[in-house]
Amino acid sequence: MDEMITYGYAKEYQYTGDGTLKIKVRIPSVHGPYNMRDYGGKQVRNYVYDEDLPWISSILLPHLPQEGEVVAIASLDKGNSDFIVIGLTGGSYQSGAVNFGE
Repeated sequence: MDEMITYGYAKEYQYTGDGTLKIKVRIPSVHGPYNMRDYGGKQVRNYVYDEDLPWISSILLPHLPQEGEVVAIASLDKGNSDFIVIGLTGGSYQSGAVNFGE
């Protein structure tokens, strides 16, 4: 199995009727930065708004992710079109580790 792991920011979560945890994830290299203001006034192209981000199924996590927490995501197929959240990294957008010149 050719598994690819990438990282993204948790935006929100929900449980489905069958008890599956789903997390709405922003992958910066795919959906654009965490906030549009992170573009620093540059023209925004291909930015995916939060309401249009994909819901990704998740394994059981040690706690429910807060908005901005960094999650690890693995692809389930070679085409990389099916993903699962496999863990929390301990980092977050709000941690101060990310500095965009503000």
